Amino acid sequence: MDVKRDRCFRSVLENDRVRVFKVDVPGLQSTLLDYHHHDYLLVSLGTSNFEVAGSGIRYPMQMDDGEMQVLKGGASHRITNLSGNPLHLVEMEVIGEVHPERPICGLGGHACTDGIFGRNEAGSYNQSTLFETDTVKLARVQLGAGGLLPEHRHDRCHILVSLADTTLRESPVGSGSRELHLFPGDAQWYSGRVTHTIENLDTRDVQFITVEFK
Repeated sequence: MDVKRDRCFRSVLENDRVRVFKVDVPGLQSTLLDYHHHDYLLVSLGTSNFEVAGSGIRYPMQMDDGEMQVLKGGASHRITNLSGNPLHLVEMEVIGEVHPERPICGLGGHACTDGIFGRNEAGSYNQSTLFETDTVKLARVQLGAGGLLPEHRHDRCHILVSLADTTLRESPVGSGSRELHLFPGDAQWYSGRVTHTIENLDTRDVQFITVEFK
């Protein structure tokens, strides 16, 4: 069964590069046995204790808030919440595959080294690449209260996925700024090349992830 027919999955965004779903599983319950056509990413919203099983595999997972796992597609999997508390995940199915077995960095390869961090007048910022393959590049961004991620460039289409209640000001070079009000698991799509800054307008730290598609 495709995940779109599973009551635990709610579509956030879908195009020819990625399908994004919020996954909510009540305590001690399971999703249906859903078929995943492509490699996909699971990101935990809050701490979680669950199991992914099916097609001869069984992966117990205990994840902290914002932690991520990569799973291969081409098989049917069921997610079982092993906790009495609700389970909240974000699932990103990558249409062009992730190819975790062929890392450029991260995922068991050598460490990714192109991160940036610092502090400006408003607050702190940290952007770190978690992994890169021949098809995708995934980074985590953490902004302190009022923190500003300095001007940076994306040469490819990419997606921003919020991991918390977030209010950001995005300021692209050559055009006006805009505010983004995002809830956990919400996604913002960028269809082409962009150079911009991103500012945290909240009074608390926030984090989000970005995935570039090659």
